[in-house]
Amino acid sequence: MEATAVDVPFDDPDYFFEPWWPGARALAFVEAGKLRMQVSGLGDPLTAFPELRDLPEQVLSEGVVLDGTLLVLDDEGRPDTELLRTRLTGDGADGLQPGRPAYVASDLLWNEGVSWMRRPFAARRDRLAAVLPAGDRVIVGRGYAQEGTLVAEALAGLGIDGLSARRLSSRYRGGPGGEAWLRAPITPPEPRPRPTLALILRLPLS
Repeated sequence: MEATAVDVPFDDPDYFFEPWWPGARALAFVEAGKLRMQVSGLGDPLTAFPELRDLPEQVLSEGVVLDGTLLVLDDEGRPDTELLRTRLTGDGADGLQPGRPAYVASDLLWNEGVSWMRRPFAARRDRLAAVLPAGDRVIVGRGYAQEGTLVAEALAGLGIDGLSARRLSSRYRGGPGGEAWLRAPITPPEPRPRPTLALILRLPLS
């Protein structure tokens, strides 16, 4: 599913708001204790992100498909798009992988070998939190229902330039998301801060 662009952040009790993470969209498939990841235009993401191979040990279920974002963090734990590009293109010096990878899961598409895509996002989100406890590299993203402008203001202060809004009652569908998934721009202040992932996750979001 692809997000639909809107002009500004908004408030709506029917939506769940969270950061638009500065990374690469990735699907994670967990089955029989093994992990496969899919990133558009990349053959095998695990070649560039070998540290994530132990993700199946963290998932408390089987036959799981996650939708989320791959990040690469610098030495201070800040998402770094240049380090991400270096990983994805394999341009690291002497074959070394720069930075520390992280995966922020935002949706659950399959669980126990059964599709959850026709269930409402609110149910998928609750189940995602139940099957994926927080780990060192893989986490469930945090967000807040209803107060989109408040979330956007908090994210702007941390240098995040996008807001994700998902309709709580919506199903997951391939292609354009329509009103099911929206993306709004955020204008961070200048000079633009670069917060750590840990700091972003300490926002008062559920």
